Order: sequence, then C-alpha cells, then structure tokens
Amino acid sequence: MMTANNHVMETCILAGRIMLKSGAETYRVEDTMAHIAQAAGMDDVYSSVTPSTIILSYCDGDQDHTRMIRVFRGSVDLNKVTLVNQVSRHYVSGQLTLEQAHQHLLEIEQKKPQYPAWMQSLASGFASGSFTVLLGGTIWDMIPTMIAGMLVNKSIVYIEQVMRVKFFTEFLAGCVGGFFVLLMYHLFPDLHLNYMLIGTMLPLFPGMAVTNSLRDILAGDLVAGMSRGVEAVLTALSIAVATALVLSL
Repeated sequence: MMTANNHVMETCILAGRIMLKSGAETYRVEDTMAHIAQAAGMDDVYSSVTPSTIILSYCDGDQDHTRMIRVFRGSVDLNKVTLVNQVSRHYVSGQLTLEQAHQHLLEIEQKKPQYPAWMQSLASGFASGSFTVLLGGTIWDMIPTMIAGMLVNKSIVYIEQVMRVKFFTEFLAGCVGGFFVLLMYHLFPDLHLNYMLIGTMLPLFPGMAVTNSLRDILAGDLVAGMSRGVEAVLTALSIAVATALVLSL
C-alpha cells in the first residue's frame, strides 16, 4: 500500500514527467512540483530539472526524501501542460485532494493528443505552403510545398518508430521533403526551388527548443537552457545538411 510520503512523491514526479515530456520549460516543471509538495505539508522542498532528468527532494518531519528519474523525449503537447497546471492550482487551493489530483494526472498522461495526426499533418502543409508565398513564391510554388510539408511531418512519425536518433530522424525527414520539391522543380522548371525548399523545412525548425532555451536561461536555469540550446543548434545543423544535399543535386 502506498504511504502518504510516497503518494506525495509519486504525484509530484508524475506531474513533472508529463510536463517535461510535453514541452514545458524546466523552471515551470520545478515550480509545479514544488507547489504540490508544499501544499501537501512538506518542508525544505527542492527540485532540479533538466530536459532529461527530474530530481525532487523534501523533508517530512525528521525524514528526508529524494528521488531522481530519467525522462525520455516525448512529443510537444501544450494542452497537457495546461491541464497539469490546472490540476496543480486546484490542489494547492484545496479544490482537490491528493488522491484526486493523482488520478487526474494519470488520466492526463493517457490522454490522446488534442488534434489528430491528420490535422497536424495538414497544418504542417499549410504552414509550409503559406511561408513559401510570404517569401515571394507563387500559388504554384505553394501547392507542391504543402505536399512536401505534409510528407516531412509524416516522415518524422514513421522514421521515429525505427530510429531513435532525433537528429538523424530530422535529417532523413528533411531529405524526403527536399527530394520531393526537387522532383517537382525538374518536372516544372518555372517553380522557385529556393522558396519551396525553405518552406518545406519549416516543420523541422526548432522554434520550441529555442524559445524554451532562452526562457530557461533568463530564469537562471543555465544548464537546462544550454542543453536545449545545443539541441536546437544540432536540429538546425541537420536541416542545413539536408538542404545542402538537395541543392547539391
């Protein structure tokens, strides 16, 4: 049977794991876990979070409790981050018991993405095509770029199932979209290859990693911020290599 201390620890760690895997900033994860532990009556609460690790420590009377877990990369789902924040606020304000909060968190963890895969793929296509037009491309550049953007989005999903190396996955997905627009350019020479290629790579741009890196650094979490920054640089490098490979052909 789970003791009260273990229940507090499990609830805090569960909330932190969901948020970190869903793309939350590390300082937000630390604050959420600390608020839950303090609301449960724990003293000397300390938390340390990196993009791949969660450490939580607190004191209950004369006993110290510390736990560290490894968090593997998940998909960005800001809706889950919002839901966990709501559970945390409701528990701190007394609207939920610890057991109810833990149960809600379990339900959030199992919750499917708010938007289905086909809608995410379609959104990637529209984003790629629209960006091509903003760069100066025509409506005829937009159509193949939309298809290429959807191919990139789908390629990431399928490649990740057989290959866990993030940056090589992004490189291959970029090559799939790049080779498609290159084929369209050879079939229809009036198209603008440069505009289409930039738009095709848009779904791969590490905007979330860059934003979280800067926010973590500004919040004082230098280790987490630098690690996310390195991740963004490596992602950008994989996109650049895929683009250079396509252009060289």
